[in-house]
Amino acid sequence: MNLSDLQKRDLKHLWHPCAQMKDYESFPPMEIVSAKGSLLQTANDGEMIDIISSWWCKSLGHGHEDIQQSVKNQMDKFEHVILANTSNELIVNLCEKMIALNPAYDKVFFADSGSDGVEVAVKMSLQYQQQNGQEQRKKFMSLQNAYHGETILTLALGDCGLYSAPYAALMPEVKKILDVPYVTGRVEDLEEEDFSELLKPLEEYEDELAGIVIEPVLQGAGGMLFYHPSFIKALREWTSERGVHLIADEILTGIGRLGKARACEFANVVPDFSVFSKSMTAGFTPMSCVLTTNEIFDGFYDEYESGRAFMHSNTYTGNAISAAAAVAAIDYYEREQVFARVAKDSAYMHQLFEDVAKDTGALLNVRSCGFVAAADLDVSLKGLDKKRCGYSLYKKAVKKGLLLRPLGDTVYFLPPLNTSNELLAKSADIMKELIFEELRS
Repeated sequence: MNLSDLQKRDLKHLWHPCAQMKDYESFPPMEIVSAKGSLLQTANDGEMIDIISSWWCKSLGHGHEDIQQSVKNQMDKFEHVILANTSNELIVNLCEKMIALNPAYDKVFFADSGSDGVEVAVKMSLQYQQQNGQEQRKKFMSLQNAYHGETILTLALGDCGLYSAPYAALMPEVKKILDVPYVTGRVEDLEEEDFSELLKPLEEYEDELAGIVIEPVLQGAGGMLFYHPSFIKALREWTSERGVHLIADEILTGIGRLGKARACEFANVVPDFSVFSKSMTAGFTPMSCVLTTNEIFDGFYDEYESGRAFMHSNTYTGNAISAAAAVAAIDYYEREQVFARVAKDSAYMHQLFEDVAKDTGALLNVRSCGFVAAADLDVSLKGLDKKRCGYSLYKKAVKKGLLLRPLGDTVYFLPPLNTSNELLAKSADIMKELIFEELRS
């Protein structure tokens, strides 16, 4: 295989994330030379549509001028100052904007990444229970097929053995809630249901639970699985009645991805903690935050000698460059009514998937909400029954100008929220062409 100089240098030193590096012998890394909007320019394969928002974070595409300018303006002032006992106009402005988007909350705690944000929320929950008369509450639960990050604690909260199995010896036990009511079709079209009976198995643990952690409505890395929002309502009622915290991991789903500020809005519930990242800075820089209430905050508020303070910290907490990106992103979402556009156009993307499914006969379980649509390849069909069919599509899609990256044999679109309908349609056409080629192979 002919490799460019950059590819040779890359493979000599760079250990890529989430990859079996042996695969790179036949599919070397793509050399990105520029990116704008929903398009990537490569040195090897020309222009590609970034239909996955570069691991789901580029919510406004690449090179967004408003965010670039905000970051440049902040660079002229300062790039980072310790946040402990300092403040600045930018970080307070960001707090106010996050609360304005989520008015049921009162306090904002910043962290560095999605995984870190989930850890913060879980630690807050545990410490609150322990120092507010609920010492027996030391356990957490999460959902089957969950994914909450790559630290030891968040891997334990997850249910994706592909990522967690090598580290099982280090992970605390976290019970999983089974019988999650998964759905197909459009989540927006669902009617309210009563799922309280599904929570009966939780009663065994109700006295020892500190909190339950969920990805609301959509489980991303677990397979782009959607479940009924009414299940969240049932969980909120169950936890509230028993003094158990509900923690919402809105890292993927929050800030517009599903057409709302929070996916939990589909169930009209407010968890005790909500964690945001990805769309928060529109993928310009790493940042996350945990939103919670004055009730939780007051459980830590005391004299220093009491030992009740929340002592979690990160070097780059509240980083000014990230804050500048986040403020500009939120301003743009609001000014351009991006959430409303997502809610309006989500049906179009869903229909594109339905059309591909109908035309090819090769997609099962078409499902969507907001600007996420997914379906499963029918690997029982000749041509799709090969080993790692999704990976085969991924490699071929790149050659046709589409960064697709299926999850196993699940294909999905998760584009920037300002992607044009023309690019969505072009992406669907490429996917359909690829599937037909596989069926003929």
